[in-house]
Amino acid sequence: MDDEQQQQRINQAAQEFANAIVASQRVLAERSISAQQLNTELTQQFFTNVVEHLQRMGEETQGATQELAEQTQKSQEAAQELAQESAQVYMNFLNTMTPFGPRRA
Repeated sequence: MDDEQQQQRINQAAQEFANAIVASQRVLAERSISAQQLNTELTQQFFTNVVEHLQRMGEETQGATQELAEQTQKSQEAAQELAQESAQVYMNFLNTMTPFGPRRA
């Protein structure tokens, strides 16, 4: 009977050892799945943030480009007006230099 009891204890210890291995493998699998899910979420969040940042940058660039175009237009208009005024002043100056005064058509 000693051999039989010893065999039962060995079998029980082997069963408990096998159960412990299965339990640890299950925990490892669960943690691995959890880590993969977390990595997926972090990757998705990263790319979402990058896309949002690029969209904001595009909007800001578009706004700056539009503002620059408006300022360029205003600058061109001011330069044209200045050129016209300068030409008019010069023509008035030349008209005062003629001995007969301004010419009339």
